[in-house]
Amino acid sequence: MMSNEKDMRANVASYLVRHGWQAEQDGVAGQLWALRDKQALDLADRTEPLILAVPWDIEADSFEYESVVSRIARQEQMPVSELLATVEREFLDGQDYRIADRYLVEQTAMLDGAATVLDAARRLMRAAATTARKPRARIGTGFSNPGDELARRARLSHTRHGSFILPVVMPVPPVEEKPGMTSIKIEPGERGVTRTLATALAALDTVAVRPDRSPRPDDIRDLVQSGVSKELVAAVRSIAVSAGVQAFDATFTWSPGLGEPTNAPKRVVIQDEAAPLLGQVVRQLDELRAEPDASVTGQIVRIHYVQGDPYGEVAIRTERRNRVVDISVTVDEKTIHKAYEWARDHRAVIARGKIERQPGRPLFIKKPEAIGLIDQLFTDALL
Repeated sequence: MMSNEKDMRANVASYLVRHGWQAEQDGVAGQLWALRDKQALDLADRTEPLILAVPWDIEADSFEYESVVSRIARQEQMPVSELLATVEREFLDGQDYRIADRYLVEQTAMLDGAATVLDAARRLMRAAATTARKPRARIGTGFSNPGDELARRARLSHTRHGSFILPVVMPVPPVEEKPGMTSIKIEPGERGVTRTLATALAALDTVAVRPDRSPRPDDIRDLVQSGVSKELVAAVRSIAVSAGVQAFDATFTWSPGLGEPTNAPKRVVIQDEAAPLLGQVVRQLDELRAEPDASVTGQIVRIHYVQGDPYGEVAIRTERRNRVVDISVTVDEKTIHKAYEWARDHRAVIARGKIERQPGRPLFIKKPEAIGLIDQLFTDALL
């Protein structure tokens, strides 16, 4: 996250780039940007290139900010208020929690129901921030300190009149690019928290709520690998059992500046009838025994492959013993090609197999039993 949270220049620049503008000339006070793309000019009903001066320093609520946004809005022929809202969302991931209250009266909701949803949103964020770093069935008092630091960056945004929606936003910084032959971009930790939360909730709904049977031990283990923890399920259940609240209902939106994660869930709805089953899942997670080092989950941050070789290596970034480490996994040529796509799309992967160590080299899995995408654990078999 930027050190100055009121600095809006990165938001403005990202918006301009996404809409076809290019920075052409630097000056003492700022930059000159130009829109020369014919398709973009056609959309703006213009034939001549558009030129825009953008100051180096643009703070929220400042004259410079309102001035530059007004000029962009005028040149793109859109309402200033609409463009302001769009630019402010440029680096925000969002979670919208709907208060589906069966006792709505005169555009009001039960205070207890609203309080329960807000408290559950905070608990969900904190649990996901820990399991985003390392999957675990139960967290107890072992919340990750770096995860807590990320969770504390979340904010309650403006509620919308008459909607009974509590919007929670997570500021995200621009994606860091990992130098090297593959030019892999590293997903920011803030984005990983929201993505883990969305994936975990979707997995919980798919495996534990919708099927006409109780989840089996293997299902519970896969839920854990998807970011589900006892604490997360307990937070969802607290909404389901709250008086007057009909369902857990969460919608996810994604920062335009970073783009939407591939295959990311858009909405998860869990009805209050699922409360008994959720209670059972809480107990199963609490009783689940920790497995020995038999799998690793995280994002691919490095790929090493020599054309024509039958095997290559991918490095998966994960957390072990409160330290961030990269674990190398030997994979075949077919998986290497898929790994490039997974890394490009910032998708979380899981590799199953014995984690080994040798003097002078990083941890590695020489013979993985399987490797695949976490968000497809419940739709596809692992490769």
